[in-house]
Amino acid sequence: MHLSDQKSQLRTSIDERLKHLKENERSAESRSLCRRLTEGIPEGTPICAFFPMRSEPDITPFLEEVLHRKDPLYLPCFDGTLIFRKASNLSTLVRGKLGTLEPPSTAAPIANHQSQIANRLTILIPGRAFDAKGNRLGRGNGGYDKWIVEQREKGIPLRLIGVALEFQIVDSVPVESHDQKMDAVATARGINEC
Repeated sequence: MHLSDQKSQLRTSIDERLKHLKENERSAESRSLCRRLTEGIPEGTPICAFFPMRSEPDITPFLEEVLHRKDPLYLPCFDGTLIFRKASNLSTLVRGKLGTLEPPSTAAPIANHQSQIANRLTILIPGRAFDAKGNRLGRGNGGYDKWIVEQREKGIPLRLIGVALEFQIVDSVPVESHDQKMDAVATARGINEC
């Protein structure tokens, strides 16, 4: 079976599981995941994260905690390419072109905050599936992979943390040369280094 077919098959399998996931199960697992993120990511850490869609772990309580402790928070905006913009308040997020909530276009891009991210930037990345080696299966558009490569080319030190529900951890994720590995994967059980 071709690699793209393997990826498609795994996405379909995960999508089926998501369809049958009860909201109370997703909520309970998401709350535990948020506690693990709060415990595992030190205060003062600049963070790029995501505002969750229904098919992703609800990390909203963690995002609120990051803002409460006044850590720099950046959320993705999609306009042909992926760009992260400063998020100061979750209530000011707007619906973007892909239907996701994101900072308004007037919010400063992360490039304007290089001094805040000079030491190390932690990136929380959603995915359809992850494995113990840090391989990630995304939605298939390569947006995060391209952005990660661009940041590394600029010399920005990154810590990539995949964020998943327990059933999204699989034995093996099919990967291609452009797929970027995670440094760790966070679930309700903890943040596991890869």
